[in-house]
Amino acid sequence: MNKKFVSVPTKLLILIVSTLLFLAVGFSSLSYWRLQQDYREFQQNNTVQGQLQVNLHNNILRTKITVWLETFTDLIELSEQDDFSSLTKQLEKQYDALQLHLNVEDIWLVDDHQNILFSTNDFPQAVQENIAQVFRLQEPNHRIYCPQNCQLLLSLPLLNKLGNMVVVTMSTSLVDMLFALKTTLARDVAVIRIVKQDNNVINIASAKIISASNMRLTESLLTLHQSDSTLDTILAQGLQLNIGNNSYLLNLLELANQGKQGFYLVLIDDVSAFKAKNDAYQLRFIVSLSIIFILLAAFVYYISSPFTKRLLLLSNALPLLAQKKFDEFRQVDLKRPRIFADELDVLAHASQELSYELEQLNLVVEQKTKELENIAMYDLLTGLPNRNMLNYQLRKSLANIARHKSGVAVLFLDLDDFKKVNDSNGHNIGDKLLIQAAERVRVCVGDIDLATRFGGDEFVIVLSHLENIGEAIEVAEKVLLQFKEPIKLGSNVFYVSTSIGIAYTESAIEKSDDLISHADIAMYEAKDNGGGQYHVYHPEMFQRVAHRVMLEGEVRQALAKQQFSLSLQPQICAKTKRLYGFEALLRWQHPERGMISPEDFIPILENSQHMIELGYWIIRRCFELAVAIKKYGLTNSRIAINLSAGQFIDSNLPHFLTELLLEFSLRAQDFELELTEQTLVKDMDHTIAMMQSLKRIGFSFAIDDFGTGYSSLAYLKKMPVDVIKIDKSFIFGMLENHSDFQIITSTIAMVKNLGLIVVAEGVETKAQLRSLTENDCDIIQGYYFSKPIPEAELFAVLDKHTTAGYWKVPKEVTMDVTEGKSA
Repeated sequence: MNKKFVSVPTKLLILIVSTLLFLAVGFSSLSYWRLQQDYREFQQNNTVQGQLQVNLHNNILRTKITVWLETFTDLIELSEQDDFSSLTKQLEKQYDALQLHLNVEDIWLVDDHQNILFSTNDFPQAVQENIAQVFRLQEPNHRIYCPQNCQLLLSLPLLNKLGNMVVVTMSTSLVDMLFALKTTLARDVAVIRIVKQDNNVINIASAKIISASNMRLTESLLTLHQSDSTLDTILAQGLQLNIGNNSYLLNLLELANQGKQGFYLVLIDDVSAFKAKNDAYQLRFIVSLSIIFILLAAFVYYISSPFTKRLLLLSNALPLLAQKKFDEFRQVDLKRPRIFADELDVLAHASQELSYELEQLNLVVEQKTKELENIAMYDLLTGLPNRNMLNYQLRKSLANIARHKSGVAVLFLDLDDFKKVNDSNGHNIGDKLLIQAAERVRVCVGDIDLATRFGGDEFVIVLSHLENIGEAIEVAEKVLLQFKEPIKLGSNVFYVSTSIGIAYTESAIEKSDDLISHADIAMYEAKDNGGGQYHVYHPEMFQRVAHRVMLEGEVRQALAKQQFSLSLQPQICAKTKRLYGFEALLRWQHPERGMISPEDFIPILENSQHMIELGYWIIRRCFELAVAIKKYGLTNSRIAINLSAGQFIDSNLPHFLTELLLEFSLRAQDFELELTEQTLVKDMDHTIAMMQSLKRIGFSFAIDDFGTGYSSLAYLKKMPVDVIKIDKSFIFGMLENHSDFQIITSTIAMVKNLGLIVVAEGVETKAQLRSLTENDCDIIQGYYFSKPIPEAELFAVLDKHTTAGYWKVPKEVTMDVTEGKSA
């Protein structure tokens, strides 16, 4: 998505204009606030001045009336009279003079019994209240009274000779005061009556004018304000109204408040000059600000335009760096002759330097890219193509099958026993041997074929354009022939064979990963058959692998669902027939396939990650059975536990066995740990260290299947072994095969000379028993005495076949059953 482009001058102009606008609004607000403040002060001053003048004229009027009454009472000598009859007569005579000189409209003379002694009009409630207050407080009282028009109501107390009191009340018109206010304040005034609504709301337009100095102006102004307003707001702020070009300010002063009717003095001020001054100020401000904005915009554009042109020139040139056109970029004239350098000159110089750096970096990247491509596709040690190249070329070969109408073969090679070379001679020698092996693989392929190192000591050959699988077999035989020759590394000579798996296809839809996997399966088939040979993949191999994987997956479920159990095969002393102990053998009762032969699942488990977990379960179960056997009464018997290679190298084994001894309160002498010869010789140093560690705890060791592996007196002397078990394969033919008999007798003699115990496995006949006993064999194990006994039936069988710990001599038994071993 393209971004909208806004030039730098525009941004600067927007920034400066925004700043000025912000300042202008600020100053305008301050000025407007000041003008409003002046206006409010003007309004308040007018209100205060008006109120002062109203109070002044009221005081003058009250003073005049008060002085007249005092003079009048002195003239008629009221203080020397016993009643008020003379006062009444004289007051009636002076009424006309009062009307003429003091604008007195009505007079009331009332005694202290509320009797009206003299009255020129009705006796309204307001007058009565005023008189009552004078009698109560015995002091003069005044108020503004507005029945139809507003009058000043003044009540004064008078006393005669006897001390009796009367109150004289006069109402005086305020017309003279209005004209006096107009003259004094130099403004028009009016008295209006307003009817108040709920919430103290009034409508000025409905007000009735009682009197006014300028009736027409007052009526015009009042009719302009049609909206309702609160009385408090009008009293505090006044009203500003316009008639034509003239503006007026109306301020209200409260004169009287009678229920919902209020009488107010209106001060009318002409504020046209004030408003004209305010409007002129605003106009000057706007015009000045506009001129400043225009001049500033032109100035900013003039100053920033050269900068933006140079920036645009640089931005248009920078893509040349991304296009690796470094010389063309440096030909762009980014500098300008100036007396003083600025930031753009620094940026232009930095851009030039950047072009040189990028050009150098580009050369390095191209060189490193070529090196990485070589590393990504070739093995650094052997120089052969690696797995990435293999996948690429194999996919291409498979895609060409349909076009060339030919087959593709994959040969998967693995060097036999290469780990021994690394372990015994070090990885440096191992790497050199791999280089020689890679060279032998390379010379066996043609120009269109591919030899790769798959990883470790594994190699893969891809053969294309084959007529049949026979051509792939020829290459495999050529490779095998190459590896029959020894490999010389300095003074060392190595004989290394290889196992080869061959997968062949003529299908263009075959996946490269599947073809490699099939060749890998065939290679393991060749390795399982002794190595140094090739095997061609066929579907049955995959079925066997799938069966192995399926069994591995079911082992964990079998552990969780307790499908595994132990069978115990008795071991009998040859000469005394005393029960020496038992060998624990693993059994798997599958819920669907029934009893699975140990020969089917033990080899799979040996190479499985589940073997250690299962091995610990076997050990714990043997401890539980040992407790039960001791409770049965066999206190001197022991249980032989077979340990897998993975179990034996587990560093947690001693700790686990120690905890079990404490948990079950057993002795280590109650158990015998059986190891195969293959397990013993895998890592001689670790084996000896582990055996010594367990030996210190108290466990004894037995070598199982002796004679079938790497039997040697050397490791028998090094290792703390207690028992040697002769494999059953020698026992079966000992009476018919003289060689087997000689092996057995010599083995027994050798082992006895070392002070070890000899156990013969697979004894099935009385003749075998007699011959082994005569040759001083210690322990007999086999079907002659008993087959492996399921743990649930153990004590029932012991009750039947033993007496006081000795095995009853059985009748002649002939069986041909293969024993199963646990891991």
